[in-house]
Amino acid sequence: MNGMKVGRRAFVQFVAGAVGGSLLTPIPWKLADDSAIWSQNWSWRPSPERGEITKLNTICGLCPGGCGITAQLVDKKRAIALRGNPEHPINAGGICPLGASGLQFLYAPYRITQPLKQMGKRGDANGFRPITWDEALAELNTHLNRLRKEGKPHHLASITGQRHSSMKDLWQQFCTAYGSPNFFLMPSAEDSLEQAAAAALGQPATLTFRLEGASYVLSFGANLLEGWGSPGRMQTLFGRWRHGEAGSAAPKLVQVEARCSMTASKADQWIPIKPGTEAALALGIAHVLIRDQIYDSDFVRQHSFGFDAWTDEKGHTRKGFKNFVMAQYTPDKVAELTGLATATILNLAKELAKQEHAIVVWGNGKGSTPNNLYHDLAFLALNALIGNLKPGGMLDTQPVVPLGELPTLSPDSIAEKGLRQPRLDLARATPPPLRGNAVHAFLDTIANDPTYPIDVLLIHEANPAYCLTENRIFTSALQKIGLVVSYSSYMDESATLSDLVLPNHMALERLDDVIGLPGAPYSYYAVTSPILAPQLNTRHTGDVLLSLAKLLGEAIQPNLPWNTYQDFLKARVKSLAASGKGAIAENARVEPWHTLEEEPKSTSSGFTAAPDQQGDSQPPPAAGKSKDGGGDIWKKLAAGMCWFDASPRVLVNLPTPSGRYEFACQALLSKNPSQGDDGTVCLPQFRPLPPSGDEKEFPLYLLAYSLMSLSDQYLANPPFMTKNLREDLLKGQSMFVEVHPETASSLGIKESERAVLKTPQGEIPVHVRLSQGARPGVVFVPQGLGHRAYDDYIRNKGEDANGVIEVQIDPLTGLGTVWATRAQLRRA
Repeated sequence: MNGMKVGRRAFVQFVAGAVGGSLLTPIPWKLADDSAIWSQNWSWRPSPERGEITKLNTICGLCPGGCGITAQLVDKKRAIALRGNPEHPINAGGICPLGASGLQFLYAPYRITQPLKQMGKRGDANGFRPITWDEALAELNTHLNRLRKEGKPHHLASITGQRHSSMKDLWQQFCTAYGSPNFFLMPSAEDSLEQAAAAALGQPATLTFRLEGASYVLSFGANLLEGWGSPGRMQTLFGRWRHGEAGSAAPKLVQVEARCSMTASKADQWIPIKPGTEAALALGIAHVLIRDQIYDSDFVRQHSFGFDAWTDEKGHTRKGFKNFVMAQYTPDKVAELTGLATATILNLAKELAKQEHAIVVWGNGKGSTPNNLYHDLAFLALNALIGNLKPGGMLDTQPVVPLGELPTLSPDSIAEKGLRQPRLDLARATPPPLRGNAVHAFLDTIANDPTYPIDVLLIHEANPAYCLTENRIFTSALQKIGLVVSYSSYMDESATLSDLVLPNHMALERLDDVIGLPGAPYSYYAVTSPILAPQLNTRHTGDVLLSLAKLLGEAIQPNLPWNTYQDFLKARVKSLAASGKGAIAENARVEPWHTLEEEPKSTSSGFTAAPDQQGDSQPPPAAGKSKDGGGDIWKKLAAGMCWFDASPRVLVNLPTPSGRYEFACQALLSKNPSQGDDGTVCLPQFRPLPPSGDEKEFPLYLLAYSLMSLSDQYLANPPFMTKNLREDLLKGQSMFVEVHPETASSLGIKESERAVLKTPQGEIPVHVRLSQGARPGVVFVPQGLGHRAYDDYIRNKGEDANGVIEVQIDPLTGLGTVWATRAQLRRA
């Protein structure tokens, strides 16, 4: 940065009280002036020519939040600004820091300009040689053809970070047609939520939360204001809460977590709990609800199973949830576990019970890591006790977007043989009873005890070498993998470790879609149209997959019959139109959550109703059964509008063994017959996985935290966002951790002093920031720093928290969970 000093900007954190229609970003206008001056030193600073200014609406594809954005263009060939689209119902003109900085990814110097092949040692950033697309596809096709000829299609694996996109389905279709069971998504809290819903509700779908209608929100660790769920939805919602625009009084927000995060600071009450004990508190609250008979007894009696003692198929009597919770989770016991006062537990229970529209939400920060399954079940049970699983309740499973079925797969004999092989994470001697998206277990198996090797690994829109918690698991596995192929748009850590790089268009250059909003209780679909033609010699990964399918021949290609990825998306939108469901939201006055109680019936408020919502009237072609095969709805989606459907709730006639919500999850018992006869294996419970390391050597706990102003997933922090980080978070190259003054005093460490943070996984140099908002005995480290790739504006700034975090494998699901890591902090 040419010696320039990053100024302290504590005030530029996202101000959650901003309302829809304003620019919700940590780059206010005064700071924008600062950043503009600072940016004159960037070697790659774009200098657009003068010309006609035009605007183009689209959907932001930088995260799965589904926000509408408006791009400003010069002569339709140079983008100069991104702003929130005020006519989009999800974000209503708001935009997060990442979205506001999106053009810095478009014009970033660390973009990969063309296909690359590693000619030196793997990991040598200077060893790549440019090759043509024909050469790149031919080389990859040679490897893939060889595996099939050898009868080893299961030796192929792929990892994608596109969870809420049709690319996920295309990858799944490709891998299955090829013959590999080894398809994975980057980890997310949705992984364990799906398992919890499968166990208790019989539906392997992630859960959604009707926060828009809440009168009381009890949040266990979910950082609602810094990236949880859909950021645009949460920003707009919180603004309406705080400014009286939600149609009713603002709900009381209670935040339970060990650190005073932005959400905790904006909440009505912060509960500084001992880290990792949130589920114990939930069960303690459940105890009080049951003891005082202030739970929803009608729901429990009519729509649940396993609340009282029950008899299994073999005639054994098993404990019910009620007796188990009453015996194990008394307020005094829970107070000791959580470090909270007994009175706090009692008060939370009484507040929760007296609210008609209370809701319990949970998660680790932004929700980028799975949870302990038993703990997910505990939070779900607490929602059940207050009636949130009945019709009209506040909790649901993610509605399905009716995009139609993909072509029926017709695998050949080679593919069938490969698909009969166990997925590698399940190939262990004792696989977990539930089958989840167990990326950590998959990689650990490759590194340590593979039943068969992985010869080709394909990585799409993901950077596991950096983003994966305890990421040394990935780098260890990489040593056993033959060919690593990255489809990254950027020279990130995983691309640097690849043998072949086939660069994707970046998000603002490509056609893609958003399927469902994380945590939202209504169906949502949008198309992310490009604002500009591709600037470099890149290709859409969807088109690359379709090209590979053709090269691999008749055994694969009929299963992926589309010529282009655009054809694939248009076919899906055609199915959406043919379903006759939902509506196109044409402006921000449309609020999908309001139609949860009442179906839309007219177009006067800005939506186009589907035919079953209009009686006998002829539907407009924009929604429902379009006259032109979905062409009109495609045009509206491509113009930055979105489709939504708030159909009646789906939690009826549940496909559980009992046909009801199950406090005692019989599916867990049937999959764990060796777990004893008391039935507690079926029940929600506080069962933390013990961290490694000697308590005397590592007397503290380490927790990582996320910020809205610090990107910690696939995309690295862009310069605007890095500039806006506080000096007590990042100063020069040095990163600060937060500790309570009492903890620092006991260690002989003072404010801003250098220290060494050590865990059983490794150690990193840090500076110390003293904070009353940190729970004593805990070290809090920010996520999103410590990159060793990209360019000088983010490389080597701070340390990678994922390198010192410990992952623990949930024995029920095989998922890699994170709650706390034992640590020590000493003066440097």
